[in-house]
Amino acid sequence: MPILKTIASTAFASVSLSIGITVNLMQPVFSQTRPIPLIFDDDGSQDGMTALSYMLANPKFDIQAINISQGIAEPSTFVNNLELILGRLNVTGIPIGIGQSTPLEGNNTYPQFIRDGSDTFWSPFVSLPAMAPPVETLPAPQLIVDTINNSPEPVAILATGSLTNIAQALQLDPTIVDNISILQIMGGAVFVPGNLGVLPDPPYSTNSVAEFNIWVDPVAAQQVFEAAEQGLTIQLTPLDATNQISFSREDQQAWLATGTRESVLASEFLDFALTIIQSDNDPNPVWDLVAAINLSETEFSEETPLPLEVDTTAAPGDTQGQTSVVSGTPNVLVSLNPSFDNLSFNQSQVFSSLQSVPEPGSLFGLMGLGLWGISKKIRHG
Repeated sequence: MPILKTIASTAFASVSLSIGITVNLMQPVFSQTRPIPLIFDDDGSQDGMTALSYMLANPKFDIQAINISQGIAEPSTFVNNLELILGRLNVTGIPIGIGQSTPLEGNNTYPQFIRDGSDTFWSPFVSLPAMAPPVETLPAPQLIVDTINNSPEPVAILATGSLTNIAQALQLDPTIVDNISILQIMGGAVFVPGNLGVLPDPPYSTNSVAEFNIWVDPVAAQQVFEAAEQGLTIQLTPLDATNQISFSREDQQAWLATGTRESVLASEFLDFALTIIQSDNDPNPVWDLVAAINLSETEFSEETPLPLEVDTTAAPGDTQGQTSVVSGTPNVLVSLNPSFDNLSFNQSQVFSSLQSVPEPGSLFGLMGLGLWGISKKIRHG
């Protein structure tokens, strides 16, 4: 039995034993009659914008808010580019949350040459219109809280950058965990080396264990992980998972040929990644897209429940930001072995497959994960 279904089964058993109801695992308690409300939270990365393109085109989800967290982009600057890209995609009515420019504590940051790409929006690979309809903007933590509290249905969150906005929203209103179906995070390195070492200078080169999204704000990440004790269901797509998935020039051309607004935009981001980030057009992981697919497609990867903790006390150039397995109760569902072999489409068909997705669909997997969270809430009172 897949681990996901085992988790769901355990959750059903916990609910049955704890509150006196009996649920048949093979019969969903409810079906999703509308697309799942989604908050998208990214730090202004090119792979994050690829993931955003995918989720905007995905009929399973209805994006209610888009937040910019500190990390690669300067949130107050990147909002202008994001407004233009939404205009290019003919997307209106989605408010944008602007995060603060610094982590909760410390001053970890990406080197400037990486951040420059978000300022220019990876020109000339990606083109922006000259003008776009204005969008409503709010402070990101407040937008998260308002969106969740105003939603009649549980909200999913896809966080593909630092967790600063999410941590601040939980500080602002801890009760939002009651209306979050799942928090899917791209971040961390559990059993594999981190990725700071791809840069030649300290503190990056001397820290071999941390992944950038967690390292940029380790205090925020740890606070978010601790929210599992209040019932927040967290799914993590770490480097362990993204290292196993790559996208090639052939995939980029297939996305371009798909011809939708979102697929063409994603092909431009992948063109940049293959040309600039990778050498000689080597396949590129497109990290945040892997997390988005993992949220959308429950068969993509089994989930392993693990007790995780973030190192917040070591020096930035030592082990700060490391995501370690510790003793205790599992608090995170970790994807370790995703594979397109589990799906009916491959890398080249990521966008074309969305054209045949039923709208809406039954999302039993998210229901199971949600019940895992319910069982935690019952256990923790």
